[in-house]
Amino acid sequence: MRLAAGTELAEGRYALVEHLGSGGMASVWLATDERLGRQVAVKVMADLLADDARWLARFRREAKAAAALSHPNIVKVFDFGIEGGRPYLIMAHVPGGSLRDRLGEDGTTELDAEALARELLGALAHVHAAGIVHRDVKPGNILLDAEGRTHLTDFGIARPQDATAMTQTGMVLGTIRYLAPEVAAGEPATERSDLYAAGCVLREVSGVRPSARLASLVETLTSEDPERRPASAEAALRALAGAPDTTTTRALGRSAGSARQALRRSAERARPRLQASGRRLARARRSPWFVPAAGLAAIVVLAIVVVIVATGGGEPAGSSGRAPSQPPASAPLDEQLRGLERAIDHAAAEPAG
Repeated sequence: MRLAAGTELAEGRYALVEHLGSGGMASVWLATDERLGRQVAVKVMADLLADDARWLARFRREAKAAAALSHPNIVKVFDFGIEGGRPYLIMAHVPGGSLRDRLGEDGTTELDAEALARELLGALAHVHAAGIVHRDVKPGNILLDAEGRTHLTDFGIARPQDATAMTQTGMVLGTIRYLAPEVAAGEPATERSDLYAAGCVLREVSGVRPSARLASLVETLTSEDPERRPASAEAALRALAGAPDTTTTRALGRSAGSARQALRRSAERARPRLQASGRRLARARRSPWFVPAAGLAAIVVLAIVVVIVATGGGEPAGSSGRAPSQPPASAPLDEQLRGLERAIDHAAAEPAG
């Protein structure tokens, strides 16, 4: 099929008007939807790829992935078809061109960098929530409307997170300049590799004088270590807004809850032993020797504390004539209980001198 102004698709429903640009796998045309009377963008697969089953599958995947998304900062896909053996997508037309077109030769732009960051990260949050990794976030795939609003497009190499990669060994998809280091090394693309690419884009948009918050976010997004990047686009948005990372807060809350549960279990295990010690203490109190013995035990324990403080923490050796040494407060609960039992037994059995 020869593409030219006036070429019709879908039995005359769409008429090509103007060539807007070409990429490695497709060309994009401005067209008219004759049925609904509106302008649309038509993405037609290149001749060289139309007969390649793998690329055709990828093109179909773009249609399904993008059509399932509905977000104000994502280009909407309306239709998909095949004409003259060449697949095509019908998409919303965004008249402002791409971010790549708006960046000057020195990489500067008059756009509001923080607003663009919020919109791009919001689009990625929606994409990731649908279980899709974009894999090619770059200025050429970020369209801007007449008001400068961001519209993420081109899901041609996007794929669901649980899908099997279609690339051959050693083949990496994406634009090298915005490719996360781990993906360039052959690891699978993830949400965090999308965030790395977004950070590279925002670094270009923010120019030489970014705001402190945006500069901090860009530094985090473009970290070489994926684990040092935000856990999600939502977390990146919170960081840009200056809000605390609730992921960390929730993790701390879970740790505190686990500690409380462990302490509760230890107390339950200790309860029978404490009750037994209490009964022995009650029996000891009925002995005529209890009061003087308890007083002597208290004096001995006090003397031990004085020795420990004076010697910098050394613990004196126990002997048959002394009260058993007590474990430090930092010792495990079981060890402290055993020490308490020894002290009680000693106080009950040792006659006053």
